[in-house]
Amino acid sequence: MKARTNVRRGTDIVLHCRIPVDRAQAILCDISDTGCRIQLFDGYVNKGTTIFFELDEQTDLAGQIVWVQGGEAGVRCMHKLSPAARKVLEI
Repeated sequence: MKARTNVRRGTDIVLHCRIPVDRAQAILCDISDTGCRIQLFDGYVNKGTTIFFELDEQTDLAGQIVWVQGGEAGVRCMHKLSPAARKVLEI
């Protein structure tokens, strides 16, 4: 696994998400410009799965699950964190 090059910021934000179309909730544990760590409320997600976080009515964040350990998962963002996403997440 490659070493992380971006600083992660800790959070405890609860987000609604789709994995890939099933609705779920997750706690955003930490986030950087290129990825995040989440804790899933309900069950398990497979490595390689696409996940979409619904930040607000106009802003989504898409990523791919790159690791899973227990109820936590690592997500690589498909695009760098946008200014709109930063504003919604208050980071």
